[in-house]
This record gives sequence, structure tokens and C-alpha cells, in this order.
Amino acid sequence: MRPPSTGAINVQLWFGGLVAVSAVLLVITFASYALVDHRPLSYLLFWLGLGGEDNIGAWWSGMLLALAAFLAFDGFFDTNKSMVERRGWLALGFALLLLSFDEIAALHEYLSGLGLKYLAVLGVVGLTLASYGMLHLHRARVPKRTLYSLLLAFGLLATVPIHEVIQHALQWHNQLVYGLRAFLEEGTEIVAMLIFVSVTRTTSAALLRGSQDFLVALVRSRRLITLTALLLWPALTAATFVLPQPGGPADWLTSTLLIGCALLALRAGVLRDELDSRAMSVFVFYLAASSAATAVKVQWHPLVLGTPVNLRGVAFALLILTAGTVLSANGRPLKPSRAVLAAAAIAASAIAWPSSQILWCGLPPVLALWLFGIESRTAAQCRIASVGIDTLHVPVGLEHLPAGSLTSTQAFRPGSHHP
Repeated sequence: MRPPSTGAINVQLWFGGLVAVSAVLLVITFASYALVDHRPLSYLLFWLGLGGEDNIGAWWSGMLLALAAFLAFDGFFDTNKSMVERRGWLALGFALLLLSFDEIAALHEYLSGLGLKYLAVLGVVGLTLASYGMLHLHRARVPKRTLYSLLLAFGLLATVPIHEVIQHALQWHNQLVYGLRAFLEEGTEIVAMLIFVSVTRTTSAALLRGSQDFLVALVRSRRLITLTALLLWPALTAATFVLPQPGGPADWLTSTLLIGCALLALRAGVLRDELDSRAMSVFVFYLAASSAATAVKVQWHPLVLGTPVNLRGVAFALLILTAGTVLSANGRPLKPSRAVLAAAAIAASAIAWPSSQILWCGLPPVLALWLFGIESRTAAQCRIASVGIDTLHVPVGLEHLPAGSLTSTQAFRPGSHHP
């Protein structure tokens, strides 16, 4: 087996895909305002576009920032870099995670309603993280192009409040003009997010070249991530009753955990150099689950045959049922029978308690944690320690050894038996 490389990820293809999807969402955003009088179509477009909340567009923006954060964390785990630079990437990763949370939870909108002093607290936290990261990257003498790109991205985000002031200060009688304004605002944000991903992907690629591994935070810090998510779960569920977008805070936790699962599934295929249809089916499943966690709204509980049914419950029941088939077929330790029982319980709850906000905000993070545990345990056995030409199975107990401690390229193939 040839060792994985940056070429195995096909950087131009996947980053070009991010740009293409973002461009399509921007066009949809403009069309959603231009066609506002066409009610059924405009509702669909607003659900897809970048101008709404709790929708596909909000999920896409939030997860672009989460992706950039996970890639930035690779800079912290790259031992070939100086500790000063590693700290810079770590701080930048946390700053991007904060921006991701704000994008989905609408935190700054809530704080601005309370008063500027509350909004200033959020600004100080974000600015401190970003400044600390940028200062350390500058001290580490990273390429000027990297620093300038990051400054440009942060500068573009800093102009968004100006767009919002203009939005509320003027009367918008022409929907085409208002759609153009929204296009420019959301376009500014999405370009900044793509710049963040573009910069941090080079850091992750450098780690992959050096250690034959990437996205390592999701594997090496999996227990810390799980513990942190458990501690955040009750607080973020409670926050759904306070923040303006129902479900937003807990939805961010669910979507981020599931996008982490998707990235781990992609990582496994890259490290084995086997991005086949089966491997991609796991990636697509987690991607769909992550988007559903944000885009299927908590308050959707229409009447079905005269009985209210929570659509989020139905969606997650179908996802868990699908997980039993897709994950077990790809070697993940998930018994289909357990998935069927869990799906049945969720579906029954969707009928019994269709309007329970605490249930439909609090349950998805638990399901996401369950799936993250499954995927991260699988990923921990899929670490390639060094470059070699032979493909060996990793014996039980060796999967936690540090990189470089084994003598040949070793990969775990889901579904195989250990010697």
C-alpha cells in the first residue's frame, strides 16, 4: 500500500467543492429575497439559504468554521513546529469554534439585545483568543502570506456589523435591492470562512506529510471532547430556552460532534487510501445527520392523521435506523438490533411528546455523543504510525502508542480481525 499523502485528500477537489456549495447557497440567498412573494418556493429557499437561522445555510456556515478549527488544531499537534507556533494554532482553533457556536446559536444577537456591555464581553473573549493566536504565529515567523490571509478573514468578519447597521437603518422597498444587500453581507462572511479553511488546511497537510496522520485532535483528545460535551450538554440545553433561536446552542453541539464523526470517517479512508463508495457512505451519513441537527427545527410538529408529530424526532429515528445499516456494514461496533430499538423509542417519543423543547433539544446531543464514541473508538485503531510498504493489522493494545513508535505502516481495516 502506498503511504497516504496530501494528494490522497485531493485538496483541490474538496476545497473546490466547499467553494462551489458556498456559491450555490449565496445564489439561493439572493433568490429567497427576490422571490419572497412566491410563498412555497420562498420558504424552501429561506430554509436552504444563508440569510435564515436554524436552516441549511446556518449549518453550513457554522460547520465551515468548525472544520477550520479542527484543521487548526492539527497545527498544535504537529511536533515539528515550535511550541510558540503550536500555541498560536491552538488559540486560533478555539477562536474559530467560538465563531462557529455564535453562527448557529445566534449568541451575539441575544447579547446585543441585553446591552452593549454584554456584547462587549463576547467581543473581548473572541478578540483575546484571536489576538493571542495571531501574536504567537507572528512570533513563530510563520509565512507572511498566512498572517495576511488570517488578518483579511478577521477583517472581513469585522465589517459584518456595518452591514447589519445599514440593514436596520434603511427602508428596503425593493426586494431585489434587499436581496443584493443580503448577498453582500452573507458573501462577506462566507469568503472569510473559506479563507480560514484555506489557511488551516495547509497546516493539516503539513502534519499529514510529517506524521502520516491528520485531524488528530478528534482521536487523541476524544475522551476530553466527550467529557467536555457531557459538561456542556445540560448548559446548552437550558440555553435553548433563553437564546433567540430555539435549539441553537444544543444544535451546535450535536452538529459539531457529528461533523467530527464525518471527518473521522473521511480520515479513515484517506489513511487507508481507500475512499471507496462504502467509506463515503459513512461520511455522507454523518454529514446528513449533522445538517439535520440544525436544519430540522425543534418547533416543527405538524398534524399527521390528526396527531401532532415532531419532525425532528422522525428525522433522528430514521437516522439511527440508517446508522444500524451503514455503520455495521463498515465495521463499526453498532448492532442493528440496538439501532432499531433506539429508533423505535425515538419515533414513539415524537408522537407522545411532540412539542417538548427539552426533549428535542436535549436528546440529539446524547445521540451524537453515542455516535462520536463509536466513530472515535474506531478511529483510534486506524492510526498510521510511520511510512512503509506493508499493510498490517494493529494488534490489540498498540493503537494508543505514540506516532513513530511502530516500524511500518499499520492500518486497521474495519471489519477485520486482529491477529
